Amino acid sequence: MKKIVIACLAVLFLTAVVSAQVKFNFGVKAGVSMANNLWSDDDGTEKSILRPTFGVFALIELSPTLAIQPEINYLTMGEQWDITDGTAIETFNYLHIPILLRARLMKEGKFVPVVFAGPAVGFLLSAKDSGDDVKPFFKSTDFGADFGLGAEIGMGKMKGLVDLRYYMGLTDAFKGSPIAIMAPIDFSMKNRGFIFTVGLIF
Repeated sequence: MKKIVIACLAVLFLTAVVSAQVKFNFGVKAGVSMANNLWSDDDGTEKSILRPTFGVFALIELSPTLAIQPEINYLTMGEQWDITDGTAIETFNYLHIPILLRARLMKEGKFVPVVFAGPAVGFLLSAKDSGDDVKPFFKSTDFGADFGLGAEIGMGKMKGLVDLRYYMGLTDAFKGSPIAIMAPIDFSMKNRGFIFTVGLIF
């Protein structure tokens, strides 16, 4: 899986570099993520957590309608559930780096809808379970895919950006803990979450 993702990233970057018609733009964005991770032992009582997210990105425009969009984002995944004395919360903070293939559905206009999809890799920065550090029990990298839709909004020399996407982790992010080792169940966890952001393209 890692080799496939690396190969995809290499192809996308090489395509941008060798193209004679590329145009570069940069942007910033911020918003919220609504995550509800998928554990193998989930019973349906888990609830989503809402957390801030932000990042920077580049637009490598291969044509008026097609672009590659590499990003670097701060992103929180996790979930929460009710317990007898309150609420248990798991949070996983990642440096989230997707490489998206992005298509404008119109060449120009004040409001231009866009769709996008591509592979993503996340580097785990911290992991907490109700305040306790559980980072050693989770893998340092997470591989998945971002896909979604949005719109560019004309604002003179700059453009506004609205972006709604879904991140789907494709690999098991759980490495193991003493509890899992003692239990007969083979636990697994995959990151899942919706991400809404607004931003500016310069």
